[in-house]
Amino acid sequence: MLRLIYNLIVVPVVLLAAYALSIFNKKVYKSIRARKGLFNKLQRQKMRVNPYKKTILFHCSSMGEYKQALPLIKAFREEEYRYNIILSLFSPSVVDNLTTAPRLEVVTYLPFDTPFAMNKFVEMCNPDLVVISKHDVWPNFLHELSRRDIPIYLVNGLFATDSKMNRWYAKSFFKAFYKKFTGIITINEENKKRFETIYPYPDRIFISGDSRFDTVLCDAESARDSDLYRILKISDHILVGGSTWPAGERIVLNAWSQLKSRFNDGLLILVPHEIDVDHIYKIESLCQENGLNYLVWSDYNENEDISAYDVLIVDAMGILTTIYSVASVAYVGGGFGKDGLHSVLEPAAYGIPVLFGHNLHKSPEARDMRDLGSGIVFYNDREMVEIVSEMWNNHESYQYLCNLTTQFVKKNAGATGRIVEIMTQSLELKSKKFHDSFTDDELRKLIDDEK
Repeated sequence: MLRLIYNLIVVPVVLLAAYALSIFNKKVYKSIRARKGLFNKLQRQKMRVNPYKKTILFHCSSMGEYKQALPLIKAFREEEYRYNIILSLFSPSVVDNLTTAPRLEVVTYLPFDTPFAMNKFVEMCNPDLVVISKHDVWPNFLHELSRRDIPIYLVNGLFATDSKMNRWYAKSFFKAFYKKFTGIITINEENKKRFETIYPYPDRIFISGDSRFDTVLCDAESARDSDLYRILKISDHILVGGSTWPAGERIVLNAWSQLKSRFNDGLLILVPHEIDVDHIYKIESLCQENGLNYLVWSDYNENEDISAYDVLIVDAMGILTTIYSVASVAYVGGGFGKDGLHSVLEPAAYGIPVLFGHNLHKSPEARDMRDLGSGIVFYNDREMVEIVSEMWNNHESYQYLCNLTTQFVKKNAGATGRIVEIMTQSLELKSKKFHDSFTDDELRKLIDDEK
């Protein structure tokens, strides 16, 4: 009954609203346009799928969920002779940043959640296992997988206290389709308890930790060997503001105008979450209000002396992780708005203190860092000036905070191995063919002959 209501009312209303919104919203328009010819493109990519291998489909909503799933994708990719990997995405933002991804047989958008489209999509992909990263759970997608008896795992599952799944009017709806999961792998005990309120099989809820810790450590290993690091590492007093929004940018730039007078060799690197022209212009205006000399990254050339500027405004996508490598202190945006904080783990992987606003309800790792002392909440520019000044004036105190951050990240690493173990031990992957009867060497030879 709930699925019928969903398909007759919710789906048509949401689709109509999306198409109407696409007239005014570039992101929505891009998402709709990206799905044009989806099944024809999928059919062409399927030629790369080897019928003698098991197929694992990873679904990620956007860049954050993809980065969480990446260690798992790489883990299964290491056994390339056994697995085909299909990556399905909802947001176009991921496709634009897949340059460093491991080799994948298929990269496709997930169609909109209509019964016909999802039936066709699952039929064409025909996976042996589906892994959904964090959220982006679609009822018709789950229904089509479940009725084919395809195992489905939710990994890095997050159930926030203010989630709609907690609302009395929505709980029955979420219970109806979350029960289709084979298992839920979540990050901690608190989330496990919340999932138990909507998932009827508590023995299939596992705690693994968060695979993002593995991702950020892997990314950090090579960042300091990059050309970008050599260009930007001009001082020991570099503050990087990542994924920033207007509310936080005003506070940070007000603070930086004061910090720059105390630390002449300092550089503020701002990497806004949105890099459209209007947003960059507003940041430039704030710099001018505060008497700060700035450079926009797209205007940089190799003859430019970055040390001559107070602020570097980065209007490029996909390089924030590397930029964090030059920071001695990081600020992460989102904490002064309603939507919540962005990832604090990317800067934390470099073992530096991380500052952020007070809205932490969607970021358990930020709360953990705050409680530990390596993550610091501030409310205004005056507090930020005091915090950063104390760090840069007191080396012993600064180093203590760096050590706390390093220990925090390393202590929480290792989730990838636990997740792979849970999926492979608690569930025998279904076989489409007969290859379970082969040894590893025989299977390699069979696949090589097929090539």
